[in-house]
Amino acid sequence: MSGNEIVVRVKLDERTFKRFSRFDALKLRKRWVRPVAFAAILAAFAAVALFTGKEQAGLIAAVLLAVGLGLPAVYFGTFFSQVNLQAVRQKLKPARPVYTVRLDGNGVRVTNDQREEAPVRLRWSELQAAFRAKGCIYLYVNAARAFLLPDGQANVSPDELWACLQKQMGGRARRA
Repeated sequence: MSGNEIVVRVKLDERTFKRFSRFDALKLRKRWVRPVAFAAILAAFAAVALFTGKEQAGLIAAVLLAVGLGLPAVYFGTFFSQVNLQAVRQKLKPARPVYTVRLDGNGVRVTNDQREEAPVRLRWSELQAAFRAKGCIYLYVNAARAFLLPDGQANVSPDELWACLQKQMGGRARRA
């Protein structure tokens, strides 16, 4: 960075938003674990029911499997449907400017490109984490708020931007 400011004028599109949503919910927060565990438990109970050899065991196993696979399918279907609906509501097709992120030796300053409001200023120590994913960097302020920095939208290369974040954030900057 050498004293210069890195400026990222973020134009967000549907694809980047959907990738981030999947990363945040499924990879970072691991929200897939409980539905999969639920399915596995009910499948195990279905197998036990079948091996008992009792009357109606097949019916009980079928019901357990239907519920065990059906509820997680509904969960994931609802999740992906909601992500798609949010992308449509935010009118991200075509990509539109949402905010500008400026990084320097003191920290990060974010200005909203959609409406007038005071810029958000954050010191490097206040940032929780940064993740480098395919085509984008996710800069987390806290567990509930992240700024997306898509590749090719900064006044430096994606590698230079990532190097700056690694330098300033150390171990809090890692690959997704």
